[in-house]
Amino acid sequence: MFRLGLSARVLGIGVTFLLTAWIALVALYYWSNGLSRISTYPSATQILMAADVLSDAAPQARGKLAAAISSSVLTVEIEPPGVTSIETAAREHMEDLPEFADYHNMLGERLISIRRLDIAGSGARRPRLFGGAIAPVEFRVRLTDGATARLVTKTPFIVTLFGLPAGLGAGLVGTLFALAAFILLHREIRPLTKLAAAVDRMDPSGEPVQLTNIPSRTPETVALVKAFERLQNRLQSMIGSRFVLISGVQHDVRSFATRLRLRIDHISDPTEREKAIRDIADMIDLLDNALLTARAGVGALDEELLDLVALVEQETVDLGASGWNVMLKSAPQEREILIIADRLAIRRILANLVDNAVKYGQIANVTLKERDNTAIILIEDSGPGIAEGEIDLLLEPFVRAEPSRARKTGGAGLGLAVVRNLVETQGGTIVLGNRSEGGACVELRFPLFEPQKG
Repeated sequence: MFRLGLSARVLGIGVTFLLTAWIALVALYYWSNGLSRISTYPSATQILMAADVLSDAAPQARGKLAAAISSSVLTVEIEPPGVTSIETAAREHMEDLPEFADYHNMLGERLISIRRLDIAGSGARRPRLFGGAIAPVEFRVRLTDGATARLVTKTPFIVTLFGLPAGLGAGLVGTLFALAAFILLHREIRPLTKLAAAVDRMDPSGEPVQLTNIPSRTPETVALVKAFERLQNRLQSMIGSRFVLISGVQHDVRSFATRLRLRIDHISDPTEREKAIRDIADMIDLLDNALLTARAGVGALDEELLDLVALVEQETVDLGASGWNVMLKSAPQEREILIIADRLAIRRILANLVDNAVKYGQIANVTLKERDNTAIILIEDSGPGIAEGEIDLLLEPFVRAEPSRARKTGGAGLGLAVVRNLVETQGGTIVLGNRSEGGACVELRFPLFEPQKG
């Protein structure tokens, strides 16, 4: 089945609109120039003057004078006294209508009749809309010598079947076509609106969005929907492959790191042995960060109900036992703070932030509180703080506040980027800033768990 493309439909609507506008201007011209139903009739004064002129003229000159008075909208004929012309087919007599009272008042007994004639002698009746006059109107006036002047009006413009001016009639038809075209175009734009909403819901790490249920009739829209569906499938396949690759690499590298860790004990130099142990620990941390980021990217993080108070307290104790200068300054003691999150991801977030605070600010002070249905974790340090121009940049991968490239002074620059990824994947937000009394602060916000009622 042949289908018009979207461009052809838009072009058709544009052409129809221009045609409608042009015809409307023509109709407006007709209307503004007084070409209505009443104005198509000669006025009573005009008929009276014509009758007087024809009465005063010599009988042999009346024919020429009648031809001179005739025009494209008025035909004047003279019937001599005693001559009765063939009765023209008339549809109705109108001399008694109120709108022709002026003709009676001015012409008096001289007015014989006012009749609407049938077109081409046809007796078919046609409705008159908007005052349009299809059939001619005949005025019969008696001259002084008994002759009859017959004045027949003509419609001064082309009319349609229902008596409408051609411009107005075509304008109405064009408007109907434009309305139909607009409805058709709206039907084709609606799938695009649905497609835009579906694309906004597309998540390479989540469930695929069904795009095949978006109906469309134009080939371009169908092709666009199929293209987005192929794109979604490729993205999900790519993300899944990346997660599998990183998981495999992490497993293998962990095996190698375990073997290396066993061999480190044979290093006789204590200093070199500690460096090797630290390098292996950094390598394992880097792999853990990469794996968690990959899991977050494909939506593979666990979702469980966590008591953030108990989790933060236990994590700060474990980090302190590992030799980090970390302290839990305050936390609610009388109630739980429940969130839906991945336990391992929350622990990694805290570990990375505490590690940064200790490296750059000597101490990590952790505060846990609840406000406006939000759980807030605040990590502060006593270091030099963050330069104003670097606050947003520090959340990007491989960006470090410490300018040197030495691993021992700042790591790889992935810690905050991993934190942001994990926090945002679980519906939270992260804000970096500086304390008024000196030092940097990081504020994490997570939505509280709200049990469903009923």
